Amino acid sequence: MSTFMTGLGSMLGRKSQSPPSAKTSGPKVNSYSAGSQEAFDLSHHSALLQAFPNALPVSVFKSRVKHMLKSKGMDATTTLLSTSFCCDEVNRSFESAMASDFSGHSFNLGGLSGFPFAGTVGIGAMASHIPKDGSAFIIYGPHVGFANTHDVGKVERKGIAEPNGCCGSAIAAMNSICQEHKTCWQNKSPKKGKRLSPFKGKAKNPSLPPLVDIQQYHVCQQVTSAVDIEASSSSILLKSSPSVSLNQTTLPTAVYDAITPDVDFLLGTTSPQPSLLKKALNLALIGGILINTAPEHQDYFLPLRFELFNPQQTAIANLLPELENFDSDAESN
Repeated sequence: MSTFMTGLGSMLGRKSQSPPSAKTSGPKVNSYSAGSQEAFDLSHHSALLQAFPNALPVSVFKSRVKHMLKSKGMDATTTLLSTSFCCDEVNRSFESAMASDFSGHSFNLGGLSGFPFAGTVGIGAMASHIPKDGSAFIIYGPHVGFANTHDVGKVERKGIAEPNGCCGSAIAAMNSICQEHKTCWQNKSPKKGKRLSPFKGKAKNPSLPPLVDIQQYHVCQQVTSAVDIEASSSSILLKSSPSVSLNQTTLPTAVYDAITPDVDFLLGTTSPQPSLLKKALNLALIGGILINTAPEHQDYFLPLRFELFNPQQTAIANLLPELENFDSDAESN
């Protein structure tokens, strides 16, 4: 076997010992994870990268991040890892994989769709748990399924015969936004169209949703603010990329655009509020899209942001280019 194929096989290590799906039929490469050779679908890997260019297998992503943080003086034993991802169970394996390099545990800030619903109380509690003379490492973002059929927005789950929606919260928000878009343009002029509340419950005050669905209400409101439903009668456009239409593949980008302002506000990285992380020597902040795959495949992470902040929450380094163009020789050392 060539060095390239062996290396790629190792990079695509499994996240479980589940047997390969019957739907997986592409060319295989071998992996040496868990001390055994296990077959992998190279066509699945290629198709995922076509949908999400620059995405990295979790094993590669975490190896690069650990090496880079260490080079910046952030030791794994004194760095507290915190995450903000959706409560969907498919995300726990990624958090566990990342935590394995940081004392084996992490502080959870996230709720539906990955929004940091722990709020300022959660951030404050997390800050108080940072080891003495230690640092904080926060990673956040939405998630999306990528099924063995190469369908985006669906994923195979253990014990369920067919792939189902992933992320359900984000998909529900998109469906609500699409209905609002349709209603606006049915009224001939979007400016005169009657806006629908993204929350479908019956509240006396439509601006105050019942507490039982307050997270989903916030998801809908924030994702709505990240898209433009009035620009075109034929499609909904992303505000961050006005030429890009909202669909299953671009939905995670819209959700990421909606989550990031919440994260920055809570951390004080873009607001005048006092920082809650003054105890930390440094803050490493990674944002991106977590891509969930079937149990026999490894998950992927698409990094969109990697910044280093000082205790005053001033950005001192943009590490994303280094992460994307990481020296493979350094990675093997």
